[in-house]
Amino acid sequence: MRSVEVHEALGSTNDRAAELARDSSVELPALVVARHQTAGRGRGSNTWQSAEGALTFSLLVDPASLGIPVAKWPQLSLATAVAACEVLAEHVGWAPPTTSAESTNYEQPVGDAHPTGPLTSRLAIKWPNDVMLDGAKVAGILIESPGGVAPAKDRLIIGVGINVNNSCVDMPRESGPNRIALCDVSQHKHDLQNILVAVIRAIELRLQQVGSDEPQLVQSWQEKCWLTEKNLEVQSGNKSVAGVCLGIDREGALLVNNVFGIHRLFSGSVRAK
Repeated sequence: MRSVEVHEALGSTNDRAAELARDSSVELPALVVARHQTAGRGRGSNTWQSAEGALTFSLLVDPASLGIPVAKWPQLSLATAVAACEVLAEHVGWAPPTTSAESTNYEQPVGDAHPTGPLTSRLAIKWPNDVMLDGAKVAGILIESPGGVAPAKDRLIIGVGINVNNSCVDMPRESGPNRIALCDVSQHKHDLQNILVAVIRAIELRLQQVGSDEPQLVQSWQEKCWLTEKNLEVQSGNKSVAGVCLGIDREGALLVNNVFGIHRLFSGSVRAK
């Protein structure tokens, strides 16, 4: 990291990163971390509840310097999700195989509260921007362009929120979608700084792979797709598409099959049925 800010409390790390994006003197990549967010955001009008023990940060990057053209920007959320999956797997105590061949029959017990099963059903990516653990949301990713004029318009913000030590076991249902924290599975507290460093390093590696068209990265997000073979409905702008998910293609589009054919969607809100 060229620039680092650590805040005790902040409205939104993405909002602060957007401010930095407009300052040409800020060296990239830049990192903004908040121990507590008071106005964290998700996609659209969604919010990200940042309780004590959560890990919330934003990376401000220059995609062009990484060899990532605008056409590849939709892949960045998936690349970040792959990185988060890998690090969380390591910290919960069961490091993931890197390919499907290595993951055959892979199982790891973690206690009665969370049944054993193949890795791909335990830790996965819910397109376009969520990480799922045992079918519940453990992390969210928000990719934003500051827009405006240079240098901001040429920069991207990668916002990440991970439930680490903020247990979600007693969270009321009316508080939002089903969520889980890393500590709920590992049954112990984690060092937030260690996880932060590991996730940032993993993201940097995966961003390089986006720039170099690394096929292993595509294979990773395809194998980790939580929606594959599920019936779902995707709201993309004014368009609603319902059907069966066929996975994610190499360009980061969700593939949905129905009687009208196969639809390729690059953005939208998903509701699995």
